[in-house]
Amino acid sequence: MSKLRADFIGRCQLKGFSEKTTNTYVHVVSALSMFHKRSPLELSQADIQKFFLHELNDKKCSPRTINMQVGALNTFYNLMLPGSMVMKGVTRLKCPKFLPVVLDIEEVKRLIDNISNIKHKTAVTLLYSSGLRLNECLMLKPHHIESGIMKIRVEQGKGKKDRYTVLSTRALELLRKYYLTCKPKVWLFERPGASIPLHPGTIQKIVQEATVKAKIGKRVTPHTLRHSFATHLLEYGVALQAIQELLGHSNISTTTIYTHVRSVMLDKVLSPMDSIEFKSPLGRNVNARATAGGQS
Repeated sequence: MSKLRADFIGRCQLKGFSEKTTNTYVHVVSALSMFHKRSPLELSQADIQKFFLHELNDKKCSPRTINMQVGALNTFYNLMLPGSMVMKGVTRLKCPKFLPVVLDIEEVKRLIDNISNIKHKTAVTLLYSSGLRLNECLMLKPHHIESGIMKIRVEQGKGKKDRYTVLSTRALELLRKYYLTCKPKVWLFERPGASIPLHPGTIQKIVQEATVKAKIGKRVTPHTLRHSFATHLLEYGVALQAIQELLGHSNISTTTIYTHVRSVMLDKVLSPMDSIEFKSPLGRNVNARATAGGQS
């Protein structure tokens, strides 16, 4: 490992970046250095722009990926070459905005019903019933299930934050059956014969297979269940701020996307005007609903 790489990793650690974030940033800096076959500390603003054009036009990287790389290099030069101007003028790309895929209640039921393995069924049930991220679910330990207060303690979730989320009564019943059957030792969901958490790819594959069996014509991932949890809570009248806390969002603007999801899922939207009694031109009181479908 070069001294520059070791120093950068050390400074990222001192900034409190997660191992995953640090590794991602190191990978981007390494890609930049390999592209120009020079130390990143020797590069000019034009060199940086040429690298991003290569990533965008030749490698066909998405705007989201390019923006991640911009953030990584901004961090690198701020930490390793303070005052450098090489990133000046390098702006983030505008990303297309998509509404998340959401399942309705019946689709969630069909998906879970099509998982036979009790360990996998329990893990997927928690993803939906508690709105957990996949990694948060797989990092759970038995003592994180606090049935006395019907909560799940999520330790060091995204952003290195602890939080509580809800524990479903039905999920708890399934958890107890699973625990008696599999008797996990360290992690709540362990790989067969080892005290190691399940690999995320295992649950991703299980969800994909269950989606096909359930004949759900949507692109479903484990994160889809988290989106569904939030959207359904909003439909049940739970305050947006409460949903923000349960999901562990730092900014409520992240949570507000579910208001847009809910709006496109509504079957009927009635104007408040339709509940008002008003006087018709003929001089009699008319309810707007009663005239629906009449002459315009």
